[in-house]
Amino acid sequence: MKKVLIGVVFSSLIILTSCGGGENSSTSTETEKTGGNDGRLDFAISEKYQSLDPIKVTDVASFHIASQIYESLLRFDDKTLSLQPMLAETWTIGENNLIHTFKLKKGVFFHDNDCFKDGKGREINANDLVYSFKRIYSDKTADYAYSLFKDKIVGAEDFRNNGGEIAGLKALDDYTVEFTLVKPSSNFLGLLATVATAIVPKEAIETNSIVGTGPFTYDKANDTKDAIVLFKNKNYHLSDNQDVKLPYLDAVAYNYVKSGQEKLDLFMAKKLDIITELPSESIKEIVESQIADFQDKPVKYILGRYPQISTSYISINTSIKPFDNIKVRKAISMAINKKRIVDDVLKGEAYAPAEHGIVPPALKDYDYSSIVGLEYNVNKAKQLLADAGYPNGKGFPTITLTTSKSNSSVRVGLEIQKQLLANLNINVEISSMPSAEKTEMNTRSKTALSLNGWLAEFPDPVTFLSLFYGANLPASNQEASFPNESRFKNAEFDKLYEESLITIDNQKRYELCLMADQIIATNAPVVPLWYHENYLLIQSNIQNYNPNVMNIQYLTHVKLVDLKPEEKTADKH
Repeated sequence: MKKVLIGVVFSSLIILTSCGGGENSSTSTETEKTGGNDGRLDFAISEKYQSLDPIKVTDVASFHIASQIYESLLRFDDKTLSLQPMLAETWTIGENNLIHTFKLKKGVFFHDNDCFKDGKGREINANDLVYSFKRIYSDKTADYAYSLFKDKIVGAEDFRNNGGEIAGLKALDDYTVEFTLVKPSSNFLGLLATVATAIVPKEAIETNSIVGTGPFTYDKANDTKDAIVLFKNKNYHLSDNQDVKLPYLDAVAYNYVKSGQEKLDLFMAKKLDIITELPSESIKEIVESQIADFQDKPVKYILGRYPQISTSYISINTSIKPFDNIKVRKAISMAINKKRIVDDVLKGEAYAPAEHGIVPPALKDYDYSSIVGLEYNVNKAKQLLADAGYPNGKGFPTITLTTSKSNSSVRVGLEIQKQLLANLNINVEISSMPSAEKTEMNTRSKTALSLNGWLAEFPDPVTFLSLFYGANLPASNQEASFPNESRFKNAEFDKLYEESLITIDNQKRYELCLMADQIIATNAPVVPLWYHENYLLIQSNIQNYNPNVMNIQYLTHVKLVDLKPEEKTADKH
């Protein structure tokens, strides 16, 4: 496995082993630039973002970009994942965990934009927060954001159906907002740190403008087919402990680069600063051929690997035949060799095969290993398929497995296709498409099997279990179902899930989640494939970038240090 390779080859390197975030990833001795003039930080992403409306963000690319533009009441610390104030200055919780009162920070302004009078961003106030939450309930296209807050705030469902006001959401004065919950919530504060709850101005939404309070600003002119570039918010509300205005960076760019090898080539040419999701064979090659760049002082590159609270899986549409039959679902699951996928297709670029539940091991204090997953056993799989009425695959329909267009997804799909044919005599067709199109087909029940992945939006197992909550399922397959794309419904699971949402005691909640997780493992509405762990390659002149298990990119304090003249590349941007 990769741990052995890193332990032997990289024993003298700086390794970013992050479980909730590491320390400053760079240790350069070069002179730092003066605050507020640190150039541009370049990332690579495989596909264009799907939406920059915070209540409609459901993909990782959109999440990373939107997180630079918008801010919410709270944020997760990029090292510890503890909740920290962002737009909230203070908050109190009272009356049996039902009343949450937040004081907004004063002197926070929206980005300058033509949607405002004279083009100058105005100060945020409590009414902006109320307006932003109303959008979660009133916009019928924001399926996922609504699913997070359904039945949470007093009067919100009545508002969704009839309009008016939300009884449990009040602006007490210009800087004070009070939430009244229907019942205690174990994850309410965590939800207030997600991008879905970012505070937006009504003026921007009504003019289709992209305006927030974050450290970087959006301009349509800098949103092209090749990249999206965000520029420093010169009126940002945070400063460092030397009273230097943040952020330090002048700009951050997300460049569209599909190929892992192309990402690596651009990085070596110093046209990218940070890259992830690298092919492990490329990592081995670059380190063995350029070991001095990782060892000599000062180092040129820093390589790290870190687990993520993320799982890749096959979602099975349980609402259509033959997958409404649990024996068929179990047969599919037990006929797939996950270890072969990790070793031969991913080349070890994973934390481990997902041999337990849907919740990954990177989640602290959650005993994921206690979940008994379905074993890889071809003989049992064949017997289950025969018991379901398809001996040796006879009479089983040709099925389609949808994947994204990324090379790794297609390769995994092809391996699954090969295994199901060899082990069960089932014919599988692969259909690759852009992620946004795949999500739309999944939610509309137009797919049978789909290769998906889920990255935790907050550090709690319920974010994964929400994928199977059946109480909100629409009556018809023609109506969208998200995030429960498998359309799984199980009364015992729903009861455990609901109880976990109102259980404040962390140990008791995790016990409930483990029982719910086991129901998913046993009933197989998904086939967990692997738990994620990514390589990260970073230019050594970057400071204060903290990799973490939630893939949060908190760039407010990131710095670039000056390079030696011979190392500078005038053509980088």
